[in-house]
Parts: sequence; C-alpha cells; structure tokens
Amino acid sequence: MATMITAECINCGACEPECPNNAISQSDELYVIDPLLCTECVGFHDYEACAAVCPVDCCVTDPNNVETEEALIARARDLHKDVAFAESFESRFRKSADKPAATAEQAPPAPQAPPAAAKVQAPPAPPPKPAPAPAAAQTAPAAGPPKRFAGELPGDFKDIVRRLDRSGPLTQPLARLVVALLQPALGALPHAMKKELEQLVALPAAFSAAGATALNIVHNMVLYPLLLMVVGAAVSGVEIVFSQRINSYIFVGVIWAFVEGVVRLREGIFHAQADGMVFRAASYGGPLAYGVQSLLERGAGIIRAAPIPVDGFYAKGFVEKLERERRYGNVYVLEDWGSAYFLRVEFPRKVPDIDLPGRSELPDEMPDYDYDLALKDGHLIVKGRLVDEKIRKITSSVGAFPPEFTTVVPLSDRVEAFSHQFGNKLLEVVLLKKQARSGSET
Repeated sequence: MATMITAECINCGACEPECPNNAISQSDELYVIDPLLCTECVGFHDYEACAAVCPVDCCVTDPNNVETEEALIARARDLHKDVAFAESFESRFRKSADKPAATAEQAPPAPQAPPAAAKVQAPPAPPPKPAPAPAAAQTAPAAGPPKRFAGELPGDFKDIVRRLDRSGPLTQPLARLVVALLQPALGALPHAMKKELEQLVALPAAFSAAGATALNIVHNMVLYPLLLMVVGAAVSGVEIVFSQRINSYIFVGVIWAFVEGVVRLREGIFHAQADGMVFRAASYGGPLAYGVQSLLERGAGIIRAAPIPVDGFYAKGFVEKLERERRYGNVYVLEDWGSAYFLRVEFPRKVPDIDLPGRSELPDEMPDYDYDLALKDGHLIVKGRLVDEKIRKITSSVGAFPPEFTTVVPLSDRVEAFSHQFGNKLLEVVLLKKQARSGSET
C-alpha cells in the first residue's frame, strides 16, 4: 500500500526532507504524497520514514492502493538508477515476514480433542475455578532465566562491566568537584545529556540527573526573577529596582520557574511515576547543551547519542515523541570505552494514548518486549517484538506504532563477544573488542 497523508496534517513539514524519493510536497492546506514516487521506503528503511517523524501520526497506509514489495523495489531502482540495491535491501515487508515463524515457535501446543469414547463417560467433577488474575498480571511475561545468545560471554553482566577500565577525564577528583559545583546549572540540560553525564562521572554524590534537576529548579526561582528585574530596569530605568513596581517582575519570575518545574517533572507529580521518569530541560537547556556536548563526547567517546525529539499534538491530545521513537528502536546510546563498546537501548514504556480502539481496556504501562541480539558483519542487530497479542492486534490500524523493530548498530572495531542485561525497559550491552577479549584470556 502506498503511504498517504490524512486531513489531520498540521502542515509542519517534518516529513518532506525524510522521504528518500522526494515524493512529498506541500499543497494549500497540507502535505501530499505522490503514489507514483512513493516506495514505502523499501530499499532504504525497514519502516516508513514519514510516519516515524510525523508529530500527529497522519502518515498512514492507503488501503485503496495496494502494492507488493516487488513493485516497490522495482520503482525504487527505477527512481534511483545510481544506487546499487543489494538482495538484502531494507524493507518493512521482510521485517514482518519473520512474525509468523516466531509466533509459532513461542505459542504453546494446542490442546488435543478428547477421544470419542470419552464423550459418553461421566466426567469427573470439575475443580473450582481460580480467581481471575488482575490485568497487570495477565500481560506480565513469565519469569525465567536470562536470555543467552550466540557469542555471549558466560558470567554476570555487572561483573564483566566492573572489570573493564572506564577511566576518563570526568572520573578525576578535580573534575568531579567542578561538576558537583555546577550541578544547579547543569540540571538545565536535556534528560539524555544529564543521564550521560551521570554515567561519565560515575559517582552519584558528585552528579545525578534527578538531583541536578531539582537543584536547577530551585536555582531558576532566583535566576528568572533576577533576569526579569534586569528587563524591568532596561525598560523603565534603574530607579524601578528601588520601587514597589519591581515586585511584579519578581512575582512573574517565580511563577515562571515554578510552572516550568512542574512541567519538567510532570510524571512524578501527576502520575507518581518514579521509574523511567524524564528529567526535562529548562527553557535555556537547549543552548546550554551545545556548549556541554563537546565535553561529553571527549569524556565518553560517544559515538551515537539518543535523539531528543520535540513533543507534538495529536487529534486527541498530547503525544510524547520520545516514546514513539522507542517503539521504532531509535532511542539508544553507543559509547566507546576504549577496550569495549557500551550500548543502552530504551524499550517502549507506555501504551500510546492516541485514540486506539479499545484503549480503555489496555494497561497504561507497555508490556515487556521479547528481544534478540546477534553479531553480524561488524554490526550488532537488536530485534524487539511486542508479544502481548491484545496490543499487537491494534498496531496495524495505528500509524507509527509498529509491533516490532530492528535496530542495526554499526561497530567500527571488531567485536568478538558481548554480555547483556535487560530490566525496567532498558537493554544494556557491553561488547568486548578483539584485543580486550584476548587480554582477558591470558
């Protein structure tokens, strides 16, 4: 099916530069997709790029324009004659083709019908029915041993990480002291950057994302009134600072800092959600991040940082785009520790509240995904799959809600072994480089 843009389009233009075929253009009121140019990103991605970036989920498949993978890749080859598409080209058709096999492997065997003779015998008295499990228990995965994959090291993940040398400039005593003193200002940074700095310092007493954010909110209750006092002096003259009129500027500054703090910590305040809480940036956190980014990259060898998408609006209300990026497997951080790579992948945490059919019957928390890891041709391949069948049934009818994702992480150095742990919707993988593995065996 070719992709189409519905009337809910807000004309933001986010989808146009993402299309590899230049099939998207702007009309009078919304953007449109030329079906003669659309290939559903076959050959370039295993998902539809326009749907991935759309803030209102209005890029959906067109049920009136059904096309096969063969037709779409043929069109891609015709449009891009300078591109050599390999036989293993990216395609959302191929990603979904593995679903029946995986489902068959994990599905329990169907109960066999009783023999015909048993129908004429009096059955034994049925045992009392157990009480129905609560909704949360019905969607929780069965507990079992940790998953193991080909090429994975034996032993505990935390022990393997502890033996690695993670020394860096931000672990030095003087650097930790400077970071600790700058916490009230550094707390204004975006969430992902604060979490990364927390990992680099590796000492919660010196820096933590939660503590720095709290200090920054208090810091802003002084900073914002002072800034508005400066504005008042510039507009009305310095004498206003010594008059009663300055109180209105101070009041507005305090209210500004308070409201901003509530918005930044809304999960903890309104939903009492501690796990997976997002410590958002202050209003000046974006510009500050540019100055701190180079420091983080030098201190951690960050190869790929998690995206910081902008939240948007949907017909039924507010949409957190970071959560949608998690459903596509795009929220991950890759660091180079010298002797190893370290990868953190955030899995989806919440069931989206975007007018899903039967939404009231679904839990707010996203059930755990099943996942697979594989090292192949210098890449780590992470596959996540939603196993809750009740939620899987609705994913095909909602844009930007795939039931599974595949994330391919390129690795420049050769990796021979890895170890991982998964918990609280967070996948952590440490990948030992060839020289590190050889050194540990001697």
